[in-house]
Amino acid sequence: MWSDSRRSFFGLSPWLMVGLSLVLGLAVLGLSLRSTQQERVYLQQNLNNRADAIVWALETGARMNMSGSQDNRLQTLVEQTAHQPGVIFLMMTDDNGNILAHSDASLVGQQLPADQRPLPQQPDSWRRHIKLSDGRQVFQVWQRFNPLRGRGMMGGGNGMMRMMRGYGDGADNALPQWVAVGIDPASFETTFAQTRRNNYLLAVLVILLGMAGFISLFWAHNYRRSQLLLRDTRAMADEVIASLPLALLTCDTRQRIISANRQAIDLLHLPAPWEKHPLAQVEGLDWAAIRTAMADSGRLLEREYQLNSAGGNKIPVSISASPVRGGSGQITGTVFVLRDMTEMKQLQAQVERQARLSALGEMAAGVAHEIRNPLSSIKGLATYLGGKFSPDAPEHLAARTLSEEVDRLNRVVSELLDFARPGEFSLQAGDITPVIERALRLVQSDATNKHLSLVFLPCGPLPAVEHNADRLAQCLLNLVINAIQATPEGGTISVAVRVASAGTKLAVSVADNGSGIDKQHLSEIFTPYFTTKPSGTGLGLAIVHQIIEKHRGEITVESEPGTGSVFTLWLPIYRSEHHEK
Repeated sequence: MWSDSRRSFFGLSPWLMVGLSLVLGLAVLGLSLRSTQQERVYLQQNLNNRADAIVWALETGARMNMSGSQDNRLQTLVEQTAHQPGVIFLMMTDDNGNILAHSDASLVGQQLPADQRPLPQQPDSWRRHIKLSDGRQVFQVWQRFNPLRGRGMMGGGNGMMRMMRGYGDGADNALPQWVAVGIDPASFETTFAQTRRNNYLLAVLVILLGMAGFISLFWAHNYRRSQLLLRDTRAMADEVIASLPLALLTCDTRQRIISANRQAIDLLHLPAPWEKHPLAQVEGLDWAAIRTAMADSGRLLEREYQLNSAGGNKIPVSISASPVRGGSGQITGTVFVLRDMTEMKQLQAQVERQARLSALGEMAAGVAHEIRNPLSSIKGLATYLGGKFSPDAPEHLAARTLSEEVDRLNRVVSELLDFARPGEFSLQAGDITPVIERALRLVQSDATNKHLSLVFLPCGPLPAVEHNADRLAQCLLNLVINAIQATPEGGTISVAVRVASAGTKLAVSVADNGSGIDKQHLSEIFTPYFTTKPSGTGLGLAIVHQIIEKHRGEITVESEPGTGSVFTLWLPIYRSEHHEK
């Protein structure tokens, strides 16, 4: 059984390759055999032509000597004609096999054995291969002797025949009837053997070339498939790396960047072109410290670092690093995986904040219950005592002050309960411009009393936002009141509205040119009971943050000490199709 790795050879069955090779071999072998047979036929034709040429030369010589002296003997003609390369013997006989002339004069007058002489019933020309007594192979051709071949007798035939009798050398006036030529086939056989060997060598060469062609074709086909597979694999790998939510960066052994996905380019602000850029020159991270941390185990796993961004912000990132090894096991580079931990840190902070709020809510419920009951008694007693004295009496004023402080303390408890247990409120889609205008009207007198300019900067018709008018107005009131308290006389407070985030959010900004907030306090201003004001409760911004979260929005702050602050509410724009879903 073929294993899975051998069932196909370069994408084709190995039996198909064997079959193609056999077909090619049989075809070439058949052509070689046919060529060999043709060479054999050509060899036989050459032998026949050689013998015919000798006989023709002999007959021509006899014909030319007819007009000469009769002293020229036939024996001399035979010996001269036999002096050619490859002629073993040449003889002339009569019908009875008597040798009338022979290239070996000693054999003249002898009679050939019965099995070697021509028979009268045989054709005028016949050929055969014989073996001499010394073992030599001879190609023998018998042909009737006819010096007048192709010529008419023309009435001179009797004279011609009388002249031919002179060639009988007096031996009963016998005339030659047959010519026998013995040709040595060795040279022809050698040439044939060499040709046959060349044909076989050529056939083997063609088969080898054919197989090499098949293998080359298969290799080319496999190479093309491998290139396509490699290209598809690279494209898939590039697509996977590009779609990763993590930043991925690889460098070579010389710590030069060789690949990076879009997240890595954006996170690290890599310069263009970043290929072959030294990793140590990428700003924002202490790469030397990272390499030192990898020195012990050769890798790094989820180690947290601070990335100094181009804007001066510190971004928490988690870095993992591992060496990249080649096929031989040697290290060819390092891969770094960076994850922006900002969102995770925010989620952790939110979870911690929710845990604190939950604990605060349980405490607030108990505190409110324990405080409100005595507060009611205290306020009732203060009212009763105040009625016992005249309005101008110090005791009446003390009782009124006591009653006001009880009301203030009750408001603090109410705010605490509202923050700890905000409850659910309904949202309705609509324009928030009336909400902003109503909030500004409520604080206009406070701004005027402090000689502050209160400016509203609308941006035309606003898209609808899902909101609760009372709670959103409460947020704006808290922010504008804080701005009034932080802005010196003659300052300006502006409320601006704009569409942001590619048309998905509505930004409501409250800006002032007051004292600003220290950077060390920016991360704590939304924490309950954190305040920098002597008389503040520390719940205003915490309540604003909570209400905006209920609106599925967020609040951000930008502030510089001595310059002012900008609080921005980011509210999602209402989409009817999303609402239906």
